[in-house]
Amino acid sequence: MSTSSITRWASATSITASIVIVLSQGLRLAIGLAGESDSAQLTHTLTYGLALLGMSTLLLALTAIYAHESAQSGRLGLVGYLLAFLGTTLVAGDWWFEAFVVPTIAAEAPELLEQSPTGSLLIGAIATVGFYTAGWLLFGLATLRTKTRPRLASALVITGGLLGPLALTTPYQIPLAVGIGWIGYSLDPAHGGPNP
Repeated sequence: MSTSSITRWASATSITASIVIVLSQGLRLAIGLAGESDSAQLTHTLTYGLALLGMSTLLLALTAIYAHESAQSGRLGLVGYLLAFLGTTLVAGDWWFEAFVVPTIAAEAPELLEQSPTGSLLIGAIATVGFYTAGWLLFGLATLRTKTRPRLASALVITGGLLGPLALTTPYQIPLAVGIGWIGYSLDPAHGGPNP
């Protein structure tokens, strides 16, 4: 794949991921503020299905940005990329579970949803938060270190990493989403990015 193709792909997927994640977080926030229960099966499935789409697109954006800047980001960028990819995959798995399994549990055994996580569920939650937090923090630091993207965009990615322990709640994925979208926007030659 040519450099110009990678640049276009990184720009498009980053902006798309940003929009989908912000819409997803906004929808979940609006449902919560309206006092409506998002446990109605269809609403819950659609809301978390959109979140799953956001995480899937974010994985594509992460890969495209890393492919575009791998030479400049060095080992820190590689480690950040791998950990962020794993952590984001685990978050996507949580959104899949929320979209397609939780509505059934809520209907058949709602008391299970009230229990605190223990055992393997707790280990999985800690791993998800740990990989997501470390990965996006390191990836943001690598992006900042390259000095090829807007500093504030990289700072937002770092902030998104630091907010990793809250990533499964609303609206804490928004800084990361805005940072990634901004990086994608800056890659577009029409907005001052590299020429194809």
